[in-house]
Amino acid sequence: MKKYLNSLRILLVITIGICKQANAHMDHDKARFVAANGSDKGDCKNRFRPCASIGYAAQQANKGDAVLVAQGEYHLEAFADVFYLISDVVPAYGGFQTLDNYQVQNPNAFPTTIVGVPVEYANQLNDKGFNVIVDSKGKTDLSDAELDKSLAQVEVMYQSQAETPCVNGAAGAFPCNNMSLLSHVPVNEFPTSSQRANDIWGHVDLNTMKEYALVGLRRGVALVDVSDPVNPVVINAIQGQDTTWRDIKVYQYFNRDLNKWEAYAYATADSATEGLTIMNLSNPDDGLALVTRDINDRSAHNIYISNVDYGLNIKNSLAEPQAHILGSNVRGGSLRSYRISAPETPIPTYFLSNANRSDYTHDASSLLINDERADRDCVNKTAAGCTVMLDFNEGTLRLWDHSALGGAVELSSVSYPNVEYTHSGWWSEDRQYVILHDELDEQRNGLNTTVHIFDISDLNAPTLVSTWVGPTRAVDHNGFVRGNKYYMSNYTRGVTVLDLSDPTSPTEIGYFDTFPSITNASFNGVWGVYPYLPSGIILASDIQGGLYVLKDETQSSGKDDLQFSTNMYEVTEGEDLAISVIRSGTQAISVDYQIIRGATSSNDFEAIESGTISWDAGDSIPQTITISALDDGNGEGTESMFIRLENPSPNAELLSPNIAKIDILSLTGRLSSVIIPDDDIEVKETDGSFALTVTRSGAADQAASVSLSIESNTAQAGTDASLAATSLEWAVGELGDKSVNVNIVNDSDSEETETFSIILESPENVTIEGSGSVLVSILDDDSNLAPEVNAEASLNVNARAMVSLVATASDPENQTMTFAWAQTSGPDVTLSDADALTATFTAPDADATLGFEFTATDEFGLQASTSVSVSVEAAEPVQPPVVVSPPPATPPSSSGGALWLFNALVLIALSRRLALQE
Repeated sequence: MKKYLNSLRILLVITIGICKQANAHMDHDKARFVAANGSDKGDCKNRFRPCASIGYAAQQANKGDAVLVAQGEYHLEAFADVFYLISDVVPAYGGFQTLDNYQVQNPNAFPTTIVGVPVEYANQLNDKGFNVIVDSKGKTDLSDAELDKSLAQVEVMYQSQAETPCVNGAAGAFPCNNMSLLSHVPVNEFPTSSQRANDIWGHVDLNTMKEYALVGLRRGVALVDVSDPVNPVVINAIQGQDTTWRDIKVYQYFNRDLNKWEAYAYATADSATEGLTIMNLSNPDDGLALVTRDINDRSAHNIYISNVDYGLNIKNSLAEPQAHILGSNVRGGSLRSYRISAPETPIPTYFLSNANRSDYTHDASSLLINDERADRDCVNKTAAGCTVMLDFNEGTLRLWDHSALGGAVELSSVSYPNVEYTHSGWWSEDRQYVILHDELDEQRNGLNTTVHIFDISDLNAPTLVSTWVGPTRAVDHNGFVRGNKYYMSNYTRGVTVLDLSDPTSPTEIGYFDTFPSITNASFNGVWGVYPYLPSGIILASDIQGGLYVLKDETQSSGKDDLQFSTNMYEVTEGEDLAISVIRSGTQAISVDYQIIRGATSSNDFEAIESGTISWDAGDSIPQTITISALDDGNGEGTESMFIRLENPSPNAELLSPNIAKIDILSLTGRLSSVIIPDDDIEVKETDGSFALTVTRSGAADQAASVSLSIESNTAQAGTDASLAATSLEWAVGELGDKSVNVNIVNDSDSEETETFSIILESPENVTIEGSGSVLVSILDDDSNLAPEVNAEASLNVNARAMVSLVATASDPENQTMTFAWAQTSGPDVTLSDADALTATFTAPDADATLGFEFTATDEFGLQASTSVSVSVEAAEPVQPPVVVSPPPATPPSSSGGALWLFNALVLIALSRRLALQE
C-alpha cells in the first residue's frame, strides 16, 4: 500500500509539473543536459543521454546554449564545474528532472544540490535553481586562489580596459605575444542592452579617412569611432531581434551627384525573422540610419560582398560587386546573389536551381583570378577575369565560377581528414592557397586548434598541402589574410596570428587572449577579427567581452619591411606623381601593388594599374610607381583613387601605411555649386520644425546665393509648412553648409502622410547640382495609431524557476518602437532585459502572485500596454524513483506530450489497483 501511495505522489507531482510546462519552459533547442547518473561523453545534447558534470557540458555548449541540471547531488570536484557555475559564461540552471525530460524547472520539487560552492556565491546559485552546501569534505582539485584569479579574469572582460602594452607575455590580465591592447569597449557599454556580441567589420569613411568598427550584438548592430584607437567612441546602434548570430558587411561608392563617398552596411540575422537589415553609413559621425529590412531572406547566417577591397569596402576591379546571402531560410540555405548598384534596393541576380539542404553555404569568400587559370579552369571568364566563389559547405569546400552575375558553375569540391563542420576561410594574396576552418573538429575529435591549407593552383582539383595545429584546444572560427599574415579569431584563445610566408608550413607569430580565464574547445571568447583598416589596427569582437582594439607587433627581425612613404598623396591634372615605396634591410625582396580607381576613370590618369616591384640584394633605395594625372578639361572637384601593396615575398612584410589615397586636383578648379545632400526627409507633424541643409562646394572666388520655395503636393505651402527664409547666401571665400528652418504646422486633422517639395532656384554665381529639390513627408499624429501589444495574461510557475515574460508588439505605421517591462505588484524581483520584448526573472522562493506591465511606445510617444499575472507555487521536494530499465534510445517525437498522457494512464491504473486492495 505505502509503495503505491509513494508512486502516486511522484507521478502526481510529475503530471502537475508537465501541465505547467507551457509557461515554464527553458529554451530546449539551446540546451545541454546534466544528470547525477549521466556520463561525460558526447555533446550532452540528447536529454535521454545526459552528461554527468556541469563543466563538461558547458564545454560542449554552442553559442547561446544553457546547461540544464537535473535533480540530484553534485560534488564540485573539478575547476571547470565551479568556474562555469559561477562565471555565467555558459548559464547553468538547476531544478529539473530526467523523468519529464527536463521539461519543467521546479527547484523546490526537484532539488539540485551543489556541494562545495564558495560561500560568497551561494545566493547567486540559489537564484538559478540550485540548493547550495558550502562545505566539501571530499578531496577536489579546486584552489581558492586559482578560482579567484579566473573569476577576476572574467570580471575584466565586463569592465572597460585601457591601453596596455604586451610585456613579458601579458597585457595586464590578458596573456599575449606580439600584440598589445589599445582599448576595450565591454558589451554593457553598447546600446540595445545586449548581453553578448557576435561578428565585426570595419569601415573607413573616404571623405574624412576616419575609421570605424561595426559590432554585431545579440540585439542589433553598433557603430564605434576608432579613429583614436586608444579612446573609441560608441556612436549609436540599430536595434534588432534577439539572436546569437549576426554578420555584417559594408559597401562604399562615390556619389557623383553629391560629390561625396556614400556607404551602406548590411547585416543578416540567423534564428530570426528580421531579414537583411540595410543601414545608411554615409554620415558615420551622425550614426547608422536604418533604411529598410529586406525580407527576401527572412533569416540568414552570413553575408558576403564580392569584388570589393576589404579595407576600403569599394569596388576594386572591373568585376561588378555583389552581395551574397548565405545559410538563409530558403532554397536549403544555398548561396543567393544580389546586385547592389542601387544599395538601398538589392536586386536578385542568382540562385541555385533545384537546391536542397545539401547545398547549404555556411560562409563564403571570393577571389578574382586573372592568370592562366581563368582560361584553363574557369568556364565563364569575362573581361574582368574569373570570379571564384569559395563555398564552405559544412562538409566540403566547393569552388564555383561565379563570373556571370546570373550564373555559377561548380568547378570542384574537396574534403579533409577529421571533417566535422566546414565553417569558413580565406585566400592568400598570391591567390594560390585557401585557408579553411572546421568549427567542430577540436570539440568532437579532441584535437588542438586545427587549420587546413589547400593549394588551388588547379581550380578543378584543390589539394590539401598543410595543416597547422595550435598549442591549445581552442576552436578556430574566422580569419583573414593581410600580406603574408593570417589573423584568426580563435574563441577562448582570443586572436591568433599566423605567418603564411610558406603556406605549406605556417607558424604562429602572435596572439592576444581576450578570454584569459580558461582555454578549451568551447564557444566563448573572440567571434570575429578585422585586420584591414588603413591604420593597421586590429579589431576583435569577443562574445562576452565586446570590442577589443589591438596593436599588431608581429614584425620579424628576420624580414625586411615594406610601406608607402605616406598615406596621402596629391597631384594636379597635367602633372606626374611619383609614389615612393620604402623598405628596410638589404635582402632581395618584392611586393605587388594594385591601383584602385575609386572616384576616377581611365580618362583621369595613366599608369600601370598593377604590377610587382623588386629589389636586388644590397639595394635599399626606395622604388617609385608613377601616375600621370590627365587634364580632361572638365571643371570638377577633387577625385580620389587608391593604391595598395600586397603579396610581399616570403622574406618581407607589410607595415602601415600599405594603402594610400591619391587626390587628383582639377586644373581649372571645380565650378561653384550647391546641392541638397538629403534625397528624402521624413518628419513628424509634432516636430514643429526641422533644419534643411544646403552645401556649397567648388570655387569660392565670388559671393553666391540661391532661392528656396515650397512646391505643394498633398501638403500645402503655408497651411502645412513654411520656410523661415527664402534664400541662402555665401560670402566670397565661403564654402560649406548653410541651413534654413522649415516650419511644420501641427493641425488637428486626421490625415494620411502628406508630402511637399523644397526647390532650389535662381542661383547667383553658382550652379545647382543633383535634382535641386528634396521631398518632405509629414507623418500625421492625429491619424497615428498606437502599437498593438500582446502577452499571455497569466502564468503559473514554480518557486525559484527562471521565468520568461514574452510579449509581441507591432506598429500599424511600421514605426520604430521602444519597450518596457515593469513590475506592478508582489514581492520585488529583478528583471533582466526589461527594455526588450522578452524579460526574465527568478521566481520567489514561496507562494506568491506577481503583476507585470508591458508597454510599447512609438515614435510619437503613443503607448499601448498589457498586463501579466504570475502565480508562483512552492512544492515539496520529491525523491526520484529508482529507474530499473534504461531510458529509450530514441526520444519520442511529441517532446513531452505523450509523457503526460502516459503518466496520467499510470496514475489511473495505480488508483484502481489501490481501490481494489482497499
